[in-house]
Amino acid sequence: MEAININQLSMSYNGHQVLNSVNAKIEQGKVVALLGRNGAGKTTLLNIINGELRPVLGNTETLGIDPEKNAALLRQSCVLVSEECHLYPWMTPRTLARVFAPMYPTWNQALYETTLEQFAIAYDQKIATFSKGSKRKLQLAFALAAEPRVLLLDEPVGGVDVVAREEILNSLIDSLVQKGVTVVLSSHELNDIAGICDHVLILSEGRFVINCSKDELVAKVRRINVLLENPVEALPTHPSILTATANGAELELVVNDYSDEELAKILANFKVKSSTSSGLTLEELFKAITRNEKN
Repeated sequence: MEAININQLSMSYNGHQVLNSVNAKIEQGKVVALLGRNGAGKTTLLNIINGELRPVLGNTETLGIDPEKNAALLRQSCVLVSEECHLYPWMTPRTLARVFAPMYPTWNQALYETTLEQFAIAYDQKIATFSKGSKRKLQLAFALAAEPRVLLLDEPVGGVDVVAREEILNSLIDSLVQKGVTVVLSSHELNDIAGICDHVLILSEGRFVINCSKDELVAKVRRINVLLENPVEALPTHPSILTATANGAELELVVNDYSDEELAKILANFKVKSSTSSGLTLEELFKAITRNEKN
């Protein structure tokens, strides 16, 4: 069953199109890596899913709820932890829970206190005195205590030390998955999230250039190194090519939906001496796709 359905979603700011007819279906209980360069539209997409923004065209549904029609109901079960720490500085973690916990029918006070203790966050200390990392941990503790069915995390480990980062991205998210919670995780820490995600979405120039499971990614997306008889005069073009670069008679391709038959079509007009195929890490794939992307 789908937890999130994104349908023909478009969004623009001051004439600049950030999202262009984006489509995706996210299954319940999956951990999804949402990747893209700064300004690619990741935060915009998360805010639309959570009902914070209204798209220009298209729509989303989360847990069967249209955020444009009932954002308040949606936010009882879908929690967004934003990159910016919007917390009242005069509050303490205790007062934060006292004021906002009643908004969540599934609030788990014991889990909140346990997570704060785990993160070494003082229960009665004013938020104004917290470091950026401590504020982020507090946000996460609050989000976990709300026991959402969908958790949207926008750079959740920004400003968090290495030990806490590993704790957040492994033990906590693993516990959420065991409960069937759907997690959408936007992060630049590609090495950290590669081991925990089930599905990968990569935004580039307004569209999802990658939208598949991690297992499919390994099989479908390949790096092809080709040695030609003659120097490359023009790079090959084909719908499956994500990137193409050349250096003399050496050609490197990153190909989606790879197969021997498709590769033969791509190289049909070239005199090939040899070729090799290899997989890419998530970080290598991300860099290859976004290397020449306009800022």
